[in-house]
This record gives sequence, structure tokens and C-alpha cells, in this order.
Amino acid sequence: MAKRILYKNHCTPQEQVSSGGRYYLDGDCGRKLAGSNLYELGSDTTVTNTITATAAIGTTIDFIAVTATSISSGTVTISLDGSTEIIKLLEGECFASKIASDATPKVHISGTATVDYMTGT
Repeated sequence: MAKRILYKNHCTPQEQVSSGGRYYLDGDCGRKLAGSNLYELGSDTTVTNTITATAAIGTTIDFIAVTATSISSGTVTISLDGSTEIIKLLEGECFASKIASDATPKVHISGTATVDYMTGT
């Protein structure tokens, strides 16, 4: 039986008028960007795994969800090619997305943090 994941993402674009100044709603957009997707996974879906050190998440996967459950010190970043850290998570934040099956996602943890993740194909 196939499993389904409904995930929703949104962001409110902001801009910083001056260096070191406050952030304001982006004057060009001024609205929330949102999207959702109902994703049908095959039979190879992981339950939630917990890691506390830098780790590769897997290969030939189609879906990834990573949550920084606690960060005592340091940072949590995600790379989709194994080396270029492009997504930074703060405590309580999550990244979930359908990804290319040739991606090699990796969670980089510097300092002390706990991260939960789930993958699917």
C-alpha cells in the first residue's frame, strides 16, 4: 500500500533596507508565497530517524523532511549534493521537499543539535 505525504511550505518575502537594519515586507511582492503537494510514496518510506552528528541521509530518494528538534549550540545546515550547504535550519524549523532522485542529501551539524528526518522513494 502506498503512503501519502501532504506537505505545505510558505514564506513571507522580506527585505533589509539598510545593512544591520530591520527587515520589512518585500515592497515588490508583499504577499505570502505558498505551495502544497500531496506526494504518493512507494513502499520504501522511512520512519522518523534521529541524528546528533553530521550524516548523509541517503541516495536515490524522492522525498526528504528534516526537522531541527533542538540546537544547544552551533548550526544545522542541509546540502542536497553532499557538500554545498544551502539550507540553514533554526531550532524547531523544518525543510520538506520532493527532490531529484540523483541528489545526495546530507545534514551538517556543527556543535550540539538533534535532528529528525524522514525519506521516501
